[in-house]
Amino acid sequence: MKRTKPRSAESQVQRMAHRWPSLMMRVYRPMSLNAAPCIQWVGPIRGFQREYQILAQWSWMEAAAAPYVFLLDPALKRRDGEDYIDIPHLILDGETPENSALCLFDPDEGQWDNTMWISDTIIPWASEWLHHYEFWHVDGVWRGANAPGPINIREMRRLAEGGQDGQRS
Repeated sequence: MKRTKPRSAESQVQRMAHRWPSLMMRVYRPMSLNAAPCIQWVGPIRGFQREYQILAQWSWMEAAAAPYVFLLDPALKRRDGEDYIDIPHLILDGETPENSALCLFDPDEGQWDNTMWISDTIIPWASEWLHHYEFWHVDGVWRGANAPGPINIREMRRLAEGGQDGQRS
């Protein structure tokens, strides 16, 4: 039976400390009157061949808020000859694309909600995303699961302009 009660911030923090002790937790309070505080976890996780420093962020006071994961080190990198809009499964920050969040699940399909453990879903999904990201850098093929629709921003824009769905890579 699926759980219906949201996980508390305290239980999420405790579970994360148990499952991912290398991720350090902090509470971030934005310098804005309307911005809600959020919990951030910072530390290393592995992709396929290397370790990455990530920041996972969750605004626990917002009922429908989903966690986001950002690469800190090494920074998000484009493939040679391509742009950030070509990186698959990215929540693009148009002003500072190197600070874009990883797209780890399809919210329209209900793949994550606040009844789930961030430590058991979001962090392993980020590790898997990094695994596929490393291979994508080698040959341009994204081997991870795809949500329905365009795989990256460039494809989404092309389809919006009336182009045909191309070969998904």
